[in-house]
Amino acid sequence: MFQAAAAGTALLLIWTAWHYPGLTLALVVSCAVMFWVCAWSATRLLGYRRTRALMLLALGLGWFAEQMGSSRGWFFGRYTYTEVLGPRLGDVPIAIPLMWFALALIGYVMASLMLWRQPVHANPGFRSGLLTAWLAAMVITAFDLGADPYFVFVLKAWIMQKTDGGWFGETLQGFAGWMAVSLLIVGSFQALAAPRRSPPPADGLPLAVLVPILIYASGLVFQVLLGHPIEVRAIAFFAMGLPVVVAWAVWRQWSHPHQRAARARPLAGLDLAAQSMQADPTADDTITALIGRRTGDSAVTGEGATRLAQANQLMSAWTHNAALDPGWAAGHQADPEVAAALEAYVAEARALPDWADTGKIARAEAIFMEHGPLSCTLLFCSSLPECYVMPQLAEVLHIAGQLEQHTEHRIRQTAAMVFPVMMKGGLTDPEGSGVAQVLKVRLIHATIRHLILRGDPQKVRGRVLPQLLAGADRSMHRALAAHGWDVDAQGLPCNQIELAYTLLTFSYSFLKGMRTLGLGLPREDEEAYLHAWNVMGHVLGVRRELMARTMDEAAALFDVLQAQAPLLPGQADPRPPLGRALVAAMAHSIRVPVLRGLPVPLTRWLIGPETATRIGIDEHVSWATRLVFQVGRLLVGVTDGVVGLVVPGFSLSRLFTRAVGYHLLTRFLMNQTRPLALPDRVLNPMGELIAGWSHDPLAPGWVNRLEDRLTTTGDWHRRPLRGVHATDGAKAG
Repeated sequence: MFQAAAAGTALLLIWTAWHYPGLTLALVVSCAVMFWVCAWSATRLLGYRRTRALMLLALGLGWFAEQMGSSRGWFFGRYTYTEVLGPRLGDVPIAIPLMWFALALIGYVMASLMLWRQPVHANPGFRSGLLTAWLAAMVITAFDLGADPYFVFVLKAWIMQKTDGGWFGETLQGFAGWMAVSLLIVGSFQALAAPRRSPPPADGLPLAVLVPILIYASGLVFQVLLGHPIEVRAIAFFAMGLPVVVAWAVWRQWSHPHQRAARARPLAGLDLAAQSMQADPTADDTITALIGRRTGDSAVTGEGATRLAQANQLMSAWTHNAALDPGWAAGHQADPEVAAALEAYVAEARALPDWADTGKIARAEAIFMEHGPLSCTLLFCSSLPECYVMPQLAEVLHIAGQLEQHTEHRIRQTAAMVFPVMMKGGLTDPEGSGVAQVLKVRLIHATIRHLILRGDPQKVRGRVLPQLLAGADRSMHRALAAHGWDVDAQGLPCNQIELAYTLLTFSYSFLKGMRTLGLGLPREDEEAYLHAWNVMGHVLGVRRELMARTMDEAAALFDVLQAQAPLLPGQADPRPPLGRALVAAMAHSIRVPVLRGLPVPLTRWLIGPETATRIGIDEHVSWATRLVFQVGRLLVGVTDGVVGLVVPGFSLSRLFTRAVGYHLLTRFLMNQTRPLALPDRVLNPMGELIAGWSHDPLAPGWVNRLEDRLTTTGDWHRRPLRGVHATDGAKAG
């Protein structure tokens, strides 16, 4: 599109220079320069895809409004363009739509700065998006207050066929039209292509933000010095001067070095490259103690394998947090050295950090209870897909279980950790199970590192060569040991960067997804949710300096951690098979044909098209599916915003997302023929928790009745779930 626009601009300038006088050429050149400078600014702030969306909306709607105005008198009153502004498309000079795009970007950036102290408004809800669009329209119309009289009186660029005498040869209807069209352009952009996050002030971005302010300020100076009639000079000084001063002041704060340092606080003094060579000494030492020092064998065999099997048997007793109390191994038939290694590990790793806030953890548990079905949808369509973005982590997932063929196993294994952690008392109550389950997962990570590296992760460096599998044994142990690994290039498997990033996919990705759905939580609740997962991360072995306390910190850390793990040159990309298998599993659970492809656009919407493409979620879906999703998303957002003003608690977005969450729960987690392999003391409260999700306390009664028609009448799960005494797939061996 940009190449076509550049060619069109060049042709426009050549044609204008050949056929029109110098004044017209100067005006067209000015419009073209303003268009391309704003296009550059937009690509830096919004990215190419969203810039294209804004261009199409501004050029298309701007031209349509002007065409209807000049031919039918819509929006602005009836008028006729002269030859002053150069070549036309229909009745409208081509320079006019170019200005619509530039002004739309300028209004949007300045409104975002003034309202949200950021250059773009990320993940807008209906109300905040409408407010942003309204202020942007006011900024744009303020520019027009002085520009239109100048174009009419001085340049004679158009002739009004009828004026109401309200504004220096212009009509008051014209300014109402500017408000309406500007509101439509900016509002549509936010509804269809709003940014996921606001960019941090780095890598030249402050200049990209300053450019729209400077262009608007130059218009202010021109109107104050040369405006005609003279009355508009005073009007421009105040009408345009106020947004310029406020936007510039906010830009100064946003781009100031001290502000950058504050935003970068969680990363200050942290050598992220070194973190890829750091794993988890506590868990690694435990596995080393279990299997002994290794000599490069391709798999753990003999005494080492026996010790791992005994460790798994002992860990099956970790059914709840109190089962980790001192002396827990007494009475179990096991090698004393195995029991001693696990007891030492539990004693060191089970304690919560001294910064843990039980009040925040309790609030996070309540949030999970209130929004549980939504969290299941976001687990499928946001958290798990984001997990696959890091190539080395995806490679570990691939070789650890061929997860593109065992997607449901990965989903169920993840749920077996998430539910115990987030259920009431999971981290803080002796009868909870969160700490016990996380400690098992922590040893799984250490076991994977040992198997892949065929030695102690704290000592292995360089390249671990692949080995051919001998015989028919294709177990996970053998697959991991035979794969090979380049430690210097890839870092350690399951290293600190990957652990911290995965932690964010369960906390930050959920909260970001809630914002995208228009269901964002209050700041205090978001920080409580982040805090609870940070406590879980401490138990998992994640370092405190790799944790985020606020959403701004989480967004910055998330982006930086992703950038620390690129695909290596020549490396086969393990991510697309995982992503495609995930959406295929979701589609398989949907029976309505036109809806079966919805996991693709839904996931692309939640995690962003660039991220989705990297993990292979870029398949083409039918036009009917795309239409259903895009139209439905727009209608749901508008309906929620309007009806929510008079009916508190009304949210179609919440309704439909809960319904999707129910079906995913039914398909993957509540199947009585394949219950989660969790202790009964975890599964039974889990069944009660899911049953409690049957009624949405935040929705009116009629919305709950509609939800019953989309899910099931009554409790979502009546029968107790029956399980076994181990974590689903969570065996160290």
